[in-house]
Amino acid sequence: MKKILVTGSSGLVGSEVCVHFAGKGYEIHGMDNNQRAIFFGPSGDTRWNQQRLEKDLKHFHHHELDIRNREGILNKIKEIKPDVIVHTAAQPSHDRAADIPFDDFDTNAVGTLNMLEAARQFAPEAPFIHMSTNKVYGDAPNKIKLKELETRWDYDDAFYEHCNGAGIRKIF
Repeated sequence: MKKILVTGSSGLVGSEVCVHFAGKGYEIHGMDNNQRAIFFGPSGDTRWNQQRLEKDLKHFHHHELDIRNREGILNKIKEIKPDVIVHTAAQPSHDRAADIPFDDFDTNAVGTLNMLEAARQFAPEAPFIHMSTNKVYGDAPNKIKLKELETRWDYDDAFYEHCNGAGIRKIF
């Protein structure tokens, strides 16, 4: 059975990744320390979602680990040896980052570096997928006019014709 490691597994994006890959027959290793409750208070608590995954997914294993814990991350990747890594753990709020700049940087930058280095050392063949919520961009992208095409949505404003998914213009 293939193994997938999902960081931020109790969050919105991470939990859906877990559900998707469980349906594909993967052994799921979810890593989450409920840091969202620290960032956003009781309303940010995700333990209910962790408990849902533990109850509903047959091959789900929860690992209580903070991605900022370099040694812990190295040891866990070495132990699990995942076939795939999906990194969704983050401090997701662009607006909140201004109030907690060091926590934001340590989680988003240092935590990601810890994951990448652990993958390089102990799971070099595993695809590493980094996913994020649109929340990191604030609300501005929600104001961009879109048009529905046959298989996807695209920008409906010539100004954004050469932009990436975050609404940032590409320079040629």
